[in-house]
Amino acid sequence: MRWLIELLQRMIIGIEIGITCYVWIGVTCYSSVKLTLPIATDISLMGAVIGIATIVFRIPQLNYYFAFLIHYLIVLAASWIFLKPIYKVYYGINYQFNFQSILFIAVVYLIIQLVIRFMQINEVQRVNRRLKQKQKNNH
Repeated sequence: MRWLIELLQRMIIGIEIGITCYVWIGVTCYSSVKLTLPIATDISLMGAVIGIATIVFRIPQLNYYFAFLIHYLIVLAASWIFLKPIYKVYYGINYQFNFQSILFIAVVYLIIQLVIRFMQINEVQRVNRRLKQKQKNNH
């Protein structure tokens, strides 16, 4: 049951990041962004898949950088699978999966990973401060 809760949490975080990125990129790169229910559904599915894929970071046999590479390749695959129909059906644009799009996805991916890493470091520091404070109060 615990694994299911963790899986759902990862999916929800992936969906949050996916929708946020879609809107943020759409607003900054284009004058407007369409966020209809079908687009939101497709982006949510893509985010859920990417969120589930973060399980690779929990595999103890995998080096962090190798897990990072695997996750990035899953992100590329999910982007290709989900973005191609979104652009074609809803925007009438034939989405080209080329060097520029891979580079763009890489930049967005790295920014997200840096934010997540920063949040993890802050959380560890917060827990350490609480532990030190608790030790100090016990003595």
